[in-house]
Amino acid sequence: MGPDSHVLTFPVNHGETLNIVAFHTNSDPWPDFARLTRPAKREDAIRDYEGFGPNVQALLRLTKPDLDCVGFQWCCKSNLWLIFLQWAIFDLGDHPVPTFYKGRICISGDAAHATSPHHGAGAGFVIEDSAILAALLEDPRVKTPKDLEAVFAAFDANRRERTQGLVQSSRHMGNLYEWRVEGVGDDLKKIEKEINERNAVIWNVDVKEFVEDAKKELGKRLKSSSML
Repeated sequence: MGPDSHVLTFPVNHGETLNIVAFHTNSDPWPDFARLTRPAKREDAIRDYEGFGPNVQALLRLTKPDLDCVGFQWCCKSNLWLIFLQWAIFDLGDHPVPTFYKGRICISGDAAHATSPHHGAGAGFVIEDSAILAALLEDPRVKTPKDLEAVFAAFDANRRERTQGLVQSSRHMGNLYEWRVEGVGDDLKKIEKEINERNAVIWNVDVKEFVEDAKKELGKRLKSSSML
């Protein structure tokens, strides 16, 4: 962790390979919103991490000078896979969708709540979405195409607050790692406390309870639609 940057490493391939992800925040506009990646230079990465420890600098110097290819390079001396592209991070934090459904059309996963990776929970929330939506669709009370709107309305009521909360919290987590949060800064104890509290919101849940709550909401929606 450090000012405006942080580096994440983790072993993959049964511990035989180390993956490196280097994040850096700046005010420069992304030049092409139709693309998620663009070429970069090793010197750019080294400059972004100027002042960081020698281990970080050493890892970055293992990359090739031009970070411009789609793919990976195997570095046999260090046993590392190195990716050579600069990736943009887009989310729906500034433009949350007002609803996850309209009529018989429903969105879920990244289409509904695309998030930054700083919580490491985006894929997990997609699984939650799928479990709840599947449970609603297989409910025996859902008998006709007309009932789909009640299903999607129940899904929206059950999922939107939690998933959009993740998007905002993930942004905040990235700022914590880069000492950008007012009142927290580089205070490691405060950073740890916030990380633990926010992760608890993500982890300490029972998906079965989400499903049961969604089914109760579905019952209300079906009853309401039958009275129209």
